[in-house]
Amino acid sequence: MTQTDLQLQASPLRKGYVDSTCGQLHYRQCGRGTALVLLHQTSQSSTQFALAMPLLAAAGYQVTAFDTPGYGMSNGPDEPPSITDYAGAIAQGMRQLAIGAAIILGHHTGAAVAAALAANHPDQVATLMLHSPPIYTASERLERLARPRLDQSPKEDGSHFLARWKMSYGKTGNDASLEATHMSTVCAMIAGENEWYGHRAAFDFDLGEALKRVLAPLIIISNTGDIIHHLAKRGLDGKSGARYYEIEGGTSQIIYDEPGRWADTVLTALNPQG
Repeated sequence: MTQTDLQLQASPLRKGYVDSTCGQLHYRQCGRGTALVLLHQTSQSSTQFALAMPLLAAAGYQVTAFDTPGYGMSNGPDEPPSITDYAGAIAQGMRQLAIGAAIILGHHTGAAVAAALAANHPDQVATLMLHSPPIYTASERLERLARPRLDQSPKEDGSHFLARWKMSYGKTGNDASLEATHMSTVCAMIAGENEWYGHRAAFDFDLGEALKRVLAPLIIISNTGDIIHHLAKRGLDGKSGARYYEIEGGTSQIIYDEPGRWADTVLTALNPQG
């Protein structure tokens, strides 16, 4: 039996639901200790963190991963929400679970939600940790918003599944595992025809401006194989005391494909003195 197997047994994962203004929020939770909240990238779910959570819990953290409204097993709004709406829902979920000021860690869209949570609900964020945050300029956001969306409406021949598979595989890099690509594709299909809501919210959100309002300590991590790695260091602009950690290689699926290496980086960043 491997060390990872032992950690999985020692940190049983529980699942549940809490209410929010966006409907019921699904969450996964394991461990005891310092509160650490994980927010996934679009269009995935808390499944993205399922393999890493026990590793973080074994290091003394109570780890909670939410499914963003409209993704995973969380209810979704009927109209496109904003990043601020998503952050408000997560804040409500944290309160219902009696999670006080926590370390908030988000990846991609989850990083935007985490930043909005820190900016708008500062009492609930002790430390803000962003993995490859989507910090776009105004012109870049407009360009991203103008791109056509993938039509996920059901097709008689099932081609909508293949189209999403090809998009997921190409988007996360050719070194992402088939298992991670499968997970990503399934999550996108579960999100359905409104899968695009999360990306629209992220591209419409001025993450750089939100970071100016964040008072909590800021940590940014990125891996060089992440599709938006080139944006990560923008978050350091004007943030005295912010720290940056870089992982060599990997893909946008590093959290799922290499949970040990990712968790080690997170733990090092949270405990730089060892």
